[in-house]
Amino acid sequence: MIKIYGKVTDFEGNPVEEATVVIVSKEFEVLYQTFSDADGKYNLNVNEGNYIALWACKDYAVKNLEYWAWNIPAYQDLEVNPRINGLEVYAVNAWMPQGGLPSMQIYFRPMSLKRSKEFSQRLGIGFPPSADEIRNVSNNFSIIDIAPNLTKGDIEVIIDNQTVKVLEINKVKEAAGGNQSIYGYLIQTALPVNSKTSRNSGYSQIRIIISDRETGEKGEGCLFCKRIWEMNNWM
Repeated sequence: MIKIYGKVTDFEGNPVEEATVVIVSKEFEVLYQTFSDADGKYNLNVNEGNYIALWACKDYAVKNLEYWAWNIPAYQDLEVNPRINGLEVYAVNAWMPQGGLPSMQIYFRPMSLKRSKEFSQRLGIGFPPSADEIRNVSNNFSIIDIAPNLTKGDIEVIIDNQTVKVLEINKVKEAAGGNQSIYGYLIQTALPVNSKTSRNSGYSQIRIIISDRETGEKGEGCLFCKRIWEMNNWM
């Protein structure tokens, strides 16, 4: 068995007790679940393999949104330390573009708890809304406007404990089904100088930390990915 462990905290470093920590399948069914203790610590024993995601939260949609870690490489013991607040950093993906400046392209879809509640109030529906509520008001809006307005200074990218420079930032629309779209961000970052300090052989942890200056909320998510920038044939 492989141990996945860590500590759930808020953004002031305070431990979060009784946070739910879950590893899901590709169908987003619960495979493993536990709760953090009084010190915020948790421990999951899982079968060796790759898992699409781990999420952690407490007081969902009341005080916090979820922390998500993507592409969990459970091939040796792995530490994941979730931090939770009012922002969620969802659907993190990263790749290196071919034929351009050596850099990383990172996509993520952020969500603000405060903005989501305000959006639901404008539509006259509950939060979180039910599927029926969304269907009933789907003709009343074209943009699911729940994302923070981010600048370069609001985004921190850390690869294996090394902060890398955010070179460009683009707010983009993503089709969300029906006639609706939702906002995501596509950012370009510099490459890490040396990321071989990762404890999980062949994989790096890319952490995305964001702040919403307008609402005061913060959020973090991460992605584990193979260190393709160390390969000779990436271009």
